[in-house]
Amino acid sequence: MNRSTNLSPLRLTAALALASVFMGAIGCSTTPRDEGTPKSHRLESRLPSEGSQLGSGDLVVASQQAVAGIADVPEIKDAPERTIIVMDRVGNETSDRTANFQIYLARIRANLNQSGARHNLAFVETRSRAEQIKQREGIPAGEASRTRPNYALTGVFYDMPRGRTNYYLLTFQLVDLTDDIVIWEDSYEVKL
Repeated sequence: MNRSTNLSPLRLTAALALASVFMGAIGCSTTPRDEGTPKSHRLESRLPSEGSQLGSGDLVVASQQAVAGIADVPEIKDAPERTIIVMDRVGNETSDRTANFQIYLARIRANLNQSGARHNLAFVETRSRAEQIKQREGIPAGEASRTRPNYALTGVFYDMPRGRTNYYLLTFQLVDLTDDIVIWEDSYEVKL
């Protein structure tokens, strides 16, 4: 008896329907893509084996993202004069209260100073740090004039530990020092 390897139309329809259901089940079981959120604000996720603390990769991505955002702020990009920024502190609202996150602001400043935005902005030291330097260098108090900053760059970091994983939210703000308005804000999120 000669068996045909061709499927009957009924069997072909049934096979396609089954394949469609199977493919739909696979599609539903995958993690949905976050299409509505800008790429720079998507939640990053790493394997638990990579550790549950922020690492150098997070530093690089978060600071590069912030540099691009700050360089594009109209108040800086379109300013008729050079914009002066002072670096503030990163508030630590994480479960590790001993962590020092100032490296994030330091990297943002260094990268902005090396970027194309450099021609339109400058950074000044905090008053206390500038006074320490002047004192060490023997410059009498009040002898040198103080450049007043227009903006302060600051940040606040949060986390939400759950078992062996941790979710971090790193926020950065550029504050107008004349009226205390936050003119720019960005965030970086990662689940470890």
